[in-house]
Amino acid sequence: MTADITKPLLGKNGNKPTEVGSTVTATVINLLKNMVGAGLLNVCVAFQYASVLGGLLIMLFSSFVCTGGFLLIGYCCSKTQAKTFRELWRSAMGQNTEKTVDVVLFFHTLFSCVGYVTMIGDFCIKSASGLMPDSIFARRRESSILVISLFGIFPLCLYKNLEPLKYTSVVGLFITAISCAYIFYDVVANAEEYHAAETLQDHMWYVKLDMFKTLALFNGSFSAHYNAPTYYAELKERTFLNYMRVSFWAFGIATLLFTAFGLAGFARFGDEVLGNVLKSYSPDDPMIQISWFCMMVSTVFNFPHAFQRMRSSFNALINRGPEDNFLVTTIVLLGLSVYMGVAFKDIAVIKMIKGATLGVSIMFIFPALFFLQLNQPIQMKRKCSGDVNDPNSKFRRRRRGNWLRVLCVIMMITGFVQGLLALLVHYKVI
Repeated sequence: MTADITKPLLGKNGNKPTEVGSTVTATVINLLKNMVGAGLLNVCVAFQYASVLGGLLIMLFSSFVCTGGFLLIGYCCSKTQAKTFRELWRSAMGQNTEKTVDVVLFFHTLFSCVGYVTMIGDFCIKSASGLMPDSIFARRRESSILVISLFGIFPLCLYKNLEPLKYTSVVGLFITAISCAYIFYDVVANAEEYHAAETLQDHMWYVKLDMFKTLALFNGSFSAHYNAPTYYAELKERTFLNYMRVSFWAFGIATLLFTAFGLAGFARFGDEVLGNVLKSYSPDDPMIQISWFCMMVSTVFNFPHAFQRMRSSFNALINRGPEDNFLVTTIVLLGLSVYMGVAFKDIAVIKMIKGATLGVSIMFIFPALFFLQLNQPIQMKRKCSGDVNDPNSKFRRRRRGNWLRVLCVIMMITGFVQGLLALLVHYKVI
């Protein structure tokens, strides 16, 4: 991959793909930042739920189905020339129900933004209590959220195309790496004291119903599918091959990072690991306070990725252009996110329901439905390819189509089962 990250992720409306666009490297970086953030802190406890080997197997499965869903969205976009989820839905499911996907996207990204605001407040309080104990950031959660939202988040949300955020993505990944590096250093340097190897051996394999929580946590960590059509549409060289490169690089790196970080954190704390691994450390540790600060900044840089999609979905729902009443819409939606983030200090239930319903729909169910609906029309359109009468070509297309149908079935089953079990376990039905 080239090192050029000076091209925008999102271009201005009306520009041709040959005039503006994002390189493969820039898109990989933005996609990685979309996935790797505060959700990284939750993967350690997932290995406690499922054991070491169980967690590794579930990680591989989660990476497979999440990458598959992301690829299917890009594949369908390449065949229909769709640039948004609404256009893709219209091509596959029809115009009469096209607002369905906008409703799902709006509430999914709204709750994501609310979750980001909540985490920013928590991270700020925890870091400032040690680094700046006498400041307002250490005393009042509401004040810290308002200040950060006004001077940090709001300016980033004013960009109409996310072009400058390629730089914040790089910075965000770098400061996230600082937190990860400390976790790795701590467990390696003090492995004997922490009995890290013994912890992994003692938890090598067991089966619990909580393993379904592991699947939900891993799938949530890979969630960036709401922006998949945008990543495809804004590639400088818009081909499915380039989109595949982006997907494999980003999801591959994320898989390695989630696995290594999860095992390191679990080896450090074992059964004492908490849902947020940083909470397992002493709050008086200066490096942990710095890590809290790093994750807060990383979350601020994550916010505009979800907010841009929420704003676009909202405008689509009210039948307005993406830039109509831009400033007013931005202020209202950001204000709503901040208000809910301040009002709800613990949104675990909302996030769980969002992931079990809206999340699995966007990541697994919708992509599978799109492909299954579009599969026959796509094959019919290939009459112009010149190889429609070639028996070998027909066989290859049929075999590829069969494998993709199998993937769709696996994704739909995964989505329904994950969503249902998450709700049943949460409400203690099972």
